[in-house]
Amino acid sequence: MSKSLAAAVLFGAVTASSAVFAQGMSFDVVDSDRDGFVSFDEVTAVMPDVTEDAFKAADANQDNLLDPAEFSAVQP
Repeated sequence: MSKSLAAAVLFGAVTASSAVFAQGMSFDVVDSDRDGFVSFDEVTAVMPDVTEDAFKAADANQDNLLDPAEFSAVQP
């Protein structure tokens, strides 16, 4: 895959995840266990329309958790 195609795919994934996450939820509301990260289960508990693919696109470091910076990157 070319660099420009990869960048376009990544941009599309981030844009799609932004649209799904664009419900204006605060990180603190979603982080129900208060561990400083949000899991897919925590996200879908308050935003059931978020898909696993959208969550993975938002998870920049691919640790299966969103830190505050990753979460805020997909907020409006």
